Formats: sequence, structure tokens, C-alpha cells
Amino acid sequence: MRNSFLLVGLVSALIAGGSCGAGDQKRYRIQSISMAPTFEEGAVVRAAEVESGAYRPRAGDIVAFQPPGSWGEGTVRVYRVVAVPGDTISCCDARDRLVRNGAALDEPHVNTDGEPPVAFDATTVPAGHVFVLGDNRGVANDSSHNGPLPVANVVGVVQP
Repeated sequence: MRNSFLLVGLVSALIAGGSCGAGDQKRYRIQSISMAPTFEEGAVVRAAEVESGAYRPRAGDIVAFQPPGSWGEGTVRVYRVVAVPGDTISCCDARDRLVRNGAALDEPHVNTDGEPPVAFDATTVPAGHVFVLGDNRGVANDSSHNGPLPVANVVGVVQP
């Protein structure tokens, strides 16, 4: 009887883990200072892998993605999602903060000691895309330079 309860508990735990998005994870090395101070250059992060097109965007997620050819070399990058489809995003207000849907964002994770953020006009993120920025805004080769990223390019969501 005791073994039956253990088996039921184990099966329940496996099913619950599967419904919470537990799955394969991959490690990525941060290749630049573009995510400092959150991740320093050379840090290794773990990301839950997602199938092409399966990622459901949420602002604040840190994602690993394959950059489109127009973004430069093809090494997987890790940046923060700051806007999702339908959001309008711009930089910057008088205090150098992002403005999403008319509201300035408080982002304590952003590096404010380095280069100033790259200013960009209001952009409405189209369906099937996200707007990603490095936390070291002044040096990141991100959506501020290249525009919205196709969601299909997201290959993982970084785990805390």
C-alpha cells in the first residue's frame, strides 16, 4: 500500500512539473557586457528551451534568441523582453526611462553608470514579435538598433 502512494505521488509530481513548463534546459555563455549588471560577460545562464514559435511573450522575461541575419553575427544572445505584441515602446523620458504604453518604467536592473541608452521613437510591436533590450542599454545591439525581434527566434527563457 505504501509503495502505491509513493508511485501515485511520483507520477503526480512528474505531471505537475510538465504542466509548469519544466523541460530541457540549455546553458548559454554571456558573450558581452550588454546584460550587465544582471549578467556579467562570461557568466553562464540556464534557459528552458522552447520550440520555434512556442514562446508566449511576457514583458520582463529574459530570453535567449537566435538573432536574425540583419542583426549581425549569428551567436545566440540573451536580452530582456520590454514590450510584447500590441505594446508601444519608446526611449526615453526626461529621466532616461523607457515608456511603455504611455507609462514610464522603473527598471532597477538597468545599468545607469555606463553609456546613456539609445533613444528611439515610439514603436508599436507587431504580432509575432517582441522588443528586447540589454540591461546595459548604451552598448547592447538590440531592438533599439534593429527593431522588434520575431518570436520564432526565441530559443529559451532564462531561469532565475
